[in-house]
Amino acid sequence: MNHRMGSYVTVTISRTSPHTVLTMTLLFVLVALGAGAANAADPIDIRFPVRESELDAVLSCQNDSNPDCRSCLANQGSNISLALYSILQKSLTVGGLAANVQVVRSPNSERSRMLVSNGLADIKSDWDFNIDANPSVLKSAPFLRRGKVEKGIYVSRDTFARSSDTPITNVHQMRAVSIRNWRLDWEVLEKLAPRSLTSAATIEQIYALINAGRADFTLLEFSANGPDMVRNYRDIRLFPMPGVKVILPASQHFMISRDIPDVQKVIAALNTGIEKLHTNGFIYQCLVNSGVINEQVKDWTALNPLAASIDGEGVNATQ
Repeated sequence: MNHRMGSYVTVTISRTSPHTVLTMTLLFVLVALGAGAANAADPIDIRFPVRESELDAVLSCQNDSNPDCRSCLANQGSNISLALYSILQKSLTVGGLAANVQVVRSPNSERSRMLVSNGLADIKSDWDFNIDANPSVLKSAPFLRRGKVEKGIYVSRDTFARSSDTPITNVHQMRAVSIRNWRLDWEVLEKLAPRSLTSAATIEQIYALINAGRADFTLLEFSANGPDMVRNYRDIRLFPMPGVKVILPASQHFMISRDIPDVQKVIAALNTGIEKLHTNGFIYQCLVNSGVINEQVKDWTALNPLAASIDGEGVNATQ
């Protein structure tokens, strides 16, 4: 007898006949199609740029077979890049796409943006306005929804001591300092209408101006290190005014290179996964664990509450 074996079948024949040849042909076609389907299901590689200061933690997790590092559990510890890596990997998986997210080294966010725009990386996180202004990329559903990005009114120890018992209701009599290129912060500060608004060249200069009494406050992310949420830069400590916060009027999404093969399939899986992970609380857990969301200020009063109600969470995935 003549035995012929494909990937999944064995064909046994006693003589050659037209019927047998046709049967064999059909069987081998089915085997070939099955092998093709298996190959199509192979994971795709997604290149994800990570800033150098947080690269080691993300790279270690990428190479770790234990999924706990991607779980955003409180006892695992996290940084922002690791949280975003975890959200991206899990969103693609939950969305039904087999993918391996591979870390790409990048010095800063601007360089990461260029890598994705030029097709040298595939996906990164970014603000909605940066993605909308770039015709070379597409935009996912928001993983950080509008109204969820909050900052504190950070002041010197002396100003904090004078005001700690009576929460402020506005900053009209206070002098603000920030960096003009910090687009969202600057926009919020202009609308808060402080007594003055000074542009500093660096974060170091911001701290120095407040410490010297030449400015009263700036906007900073709430620190996740300790209950007082103090920010420290080169031995200058700034304190959040108690009971108040501001909302940044924007959302964050994944910026997606148009050069990814079958990019619409990738976007569809990513968006499906993001929505499911919002529903089951995984994304919120990641954002809290990485310090992006600080639950200590959940009930504090927003000085600009309308910033959270501006529409802008649309998905720009088909342009």
